[in-house]
Amino acid sequence: MHAKALAKKEVLTSLKKAIGKKFPITVDMIGSVPTPELGDFSFPCFVLAKGMGRKPVEIATELAAKIGPSSMIRKIVATGPYVNFFVEPVAYGNAVLSDILKGKKRYGRGSTGKGKRVLVEFANLNTHKEVHVGHLRNLSLGQAIANIFTANGYESIPIAYINDLGNNVARCLWALKKFHEHEEPAPQDRLNFLGKIYTEAAREIGDDETKKAEVSAIQRELEEGKGEWTALWKKTLKWSLDGLQAVYDEYGLVLDTIYLEHELIGESHAIVNKLLTDGIARMSEGATIVDLEAQGLGMNLLRKTDGTLLYNAKDLALALHKESDYRADRSLIVLDIRQALAMKQLSATLKLMNFPREVIHLGYDMVTLPEGAMSSRKGNIIRYNDLRDAMLTGLMDSTKLRHSEWKEKKIRANAMTLVLAAMKFMMLRQDPGKVLVFDMEEAMSMVGFSGPYILYTIARIRSLKGKTSLVSRPDAGLLLHPLEAALLRLLAQMPEVILQSGAEVRPSVLAQYVFDVAQLFSQYYAEVRILDGADEATVCARLALVTSVEQVLCNIMEILNITVVKEM
Repeated sequence: MHAKALAKKEVLTSLKKAIGKKFPITVDMIGSVPTPELGDFSFPCFVLAKGMGRKPVEIATELAAKIGPSSMIRKIVATGPYVNFFVEPVAYGNAVLSDILKGKKRYGRGSTGKGKRVLVEFANLNTHKEVHVGHLRNLSLGQAIANIFTANGYESIPIAYINDLGNNVARCLWALKKFHEHEEPAPQDRLNFLGKIYTEAAREIGDDETKKAEVSAIQRELEEGKGEWTALWKKTLKWSLDGLQAVYDEYGLVLDTIYLEHELIGESHAIVNKLLTDGIARMSEGATIVDLEAQGLGMNLLRKTDGTLLYNAKDLALALHKESDYRADRSLIVLDIRQALAMKQLSATLKLMNFPREVIHLGYDMVTLPEGAMSSRKGNIIRYNDLRDAMLTGLMDSTKLRHSEWKEKKIRANAMTLVLAAMKFMMLRQDPGKVLVFDMEEAMSMVGFSGPYILYTIARIRSLKGKTSLVSRPDAGLLLHPLEAALLRLLAQMPEVILQSGAEVRPSVLAQYVFDVAQLFSQYYAEVRILDGADEATVCARLALVTSVEQVLCNIMEILNITVVKEM
């Protein structure tokens, strides 16, 4: 049990003893205090007063007088209708340092999900399209969410579902053969090459019904898996999958399984046919639908009049596959909020099929640029490779100025780590439900709410620790500066922050916390001469504190899937 939980336990024990068994008290009733001057924990007396028919202020005064200090609690005071508890700073501080220094990479992790399995589906990108900055929010959120569940004790299984068929693929192949049949792009350019052709196809086809019919014919042939279009599809599919895997690897994704859309075609048709037989689906003007009007979800279109499948049909097959493969306790899909209706239709249709599990949609809003929204069809997107290279060039140049003695390989590796930290942190620092404006300069900033700022703080601590080799048992009683006490209080919160981020499925909680820790340390670093002007025992205690700060920063960044650097 970590330090803050132990202190809360002592508070709970003392409250139960003072109140008696007539009114049950739980740890959830013990809250935080707005400022450290008022205490560390607070118990509101409103519910208790209502049950006793007395004023809460009177009860608070009475309880504060009854309760005495304990090993972790030094003082208890009544503040209006609240009983406030102050921790014993030395015992509490030593417990916090011990938790972190002994726990190391395990510090902050919990066991709430022990014995439970959660499936996190994300990285559901389309083939025959480029990866752009908007996709990075999905990749960042999905992996961070999977890691957060792992940190809370769950068996977390990250998976992806690649859309490698459908109308968009048929459009790309149509334009490829029509306008670029004999072109052969370099391996590293193939994904972007196909993406540009998709944009060209959207522009060329427009509202032309003849061209739309040609695309539909290609899609039918692809679903049947035969003919010349299938041969072209197989060739370009490999281009796409190789390109996507390269992005997944570079971005640090760890996926247990990657499902491919074309593998589910036969099963999807069989499911649609069974839904017709069972009376769950019906024909409507030549198309196959599930009528969800009663649930306020309109018509769930599964198969078009030309016999080709919609994504909604294939999502049914995927749900059954995932259930058969994993039988997870929870099944989550990280997907753009613009797919909210489709996700609701999926859940409603699965319910009609007596599917044993709820499918939970974790939605996030779009990513825009300072100049406005992006669109693959319009071709005004910022490709991942282009964004990465632009950021990488700038960081490599600045790194060369700071470290002229470094070799090119080291400079590039260091800069690439910073680039990925900048991208991921920018995508994670804001709540998913809000539109995110991706500003490259802000993402790369070495000051403020950014990934590079956190990495800079870690590098600063490592540089500081490299200047001494003092080793002895730290004494928190020597950490007398107010900022040292503030840091200890903040570091003690990490287990609860990880628990909160898991309960709310919000990586932004961790991003805000890690920034708060880095910011408070920077203030401490500016005000306190950590290695100078103090005796050896005090320096040792301060080093233990800054080592604990480093460990907490590194642990949180690991959960957010952000690699740290040794030096900057």
